[in-house]
Amino acid sequence: MIYGITVESILTAALIFIRIGGILFALPFIGDEPTPVRVRILLSVALTFTVQGLVPTDWLTVFPQDPLLYVLLVIKELCIGLFIGFTARIAFDGILMAASLVGYQMGFGTADLMMPDADVQMTSFTAFHRVIMMMIFLGLNLHHIYLDAMIRTFALIPAGGIAPQAEMGMFLIDLTSGIFRVAMQLSAPVLVALMFTNTALGLIARTVPQLNVFTMSFPVGFFVGLGVYMACLPFFPGWVAQHFNTSQEQILLTLKGIAP
Repeated sequence: MIYGITVESILTAALIFIRIGGILFALPFIGDEPTPVRVRILLSVALTFTVQGLVPTDWLTVFPQDPLLYVLLVIKELCIGLFIGFTARIAFDGILMAASLVGYQMGFGTADLMMPDADVQMTSFTAFHRVIMMMIFLGLNLHHIYLDAMIRTFALIPAGGIAPQAEMGMFLIDLTSGIFRVAMQLSAPVLVALMFTNTALGLIARTVPQLNVFTMSFPVGFFVGLGVYMACLPFFPGWVAQHFNTSQEQILLTLKGIAP
C-alpha cells in the first residue's frame, strides 16, 4: 500500500472505468467513430475519478482473487455499460430516422453526403436536422440524464451484478419498435404536407398535360417541406424535453431489468 492506495482500490477503479467506458462508447455523438478513441478514454477516466467518490461502499463486497473471475467481472461490467448506452442511443435513432424519411420525400435522397462527425452516409437535410437537435439537446442540459444514469447504475447494480430478467427481451423489442413510432410522430407534419402537395401536383398534371410536373415537383416539395419544418421548429424544444424524459424512464427500467 502506497499513500493509502492498494491494489484492490486500483482494480476496483478499473471496474468503474469499464462500466463508464461501455456507456460512453455506446452513446450517440460521443460514441460515434469520428470522436477519437483517445478522447473517449480520457473522458471515461475523468468521469471515473468524479464518480468514484459517489460509488456505494458495498458496491464490490468480495474482491475476486482468481484472475479469471476478475476477467469475468470485467466482461459483466462492460455488458452493463453497453446495455445502458444502447437504450440511450435508441432515443436519437428515432430522431434521425424521422429526418431521413422527410429528406427522401423532399428529394434529398438523390444527393446523399458523408457526415463528417458521424461517419455515416445521410442526406443534407438529415445532417441539418441532426445539428439542430443536438443544439437543442445540449441547450436544455438534457445530457445530465446520462450522467445521472451513470451514477444510478452503481446504486442499483453491484459489481458484476447483471442478471437480465425474462421480461427484458420483450422490453427491448418494444423499445426498438419505438424508433418507428418516434420517427412517424416527428415527421408526420411534413409528410402530410408533402402528401397533399404531391396530390395537387398530380391533379395539375392531369389537368394541364403540357406542364412538366415531374421537374416542378422537386423545388415545390423542397419549399413546402422546408416551410412546414421551419413552422414546427418552435415546438421542438418542448417535444425534445418530453421525449428524453421518456428516455430517462426507459433507462431506469433497463437498470431495474438487469439488476439482480
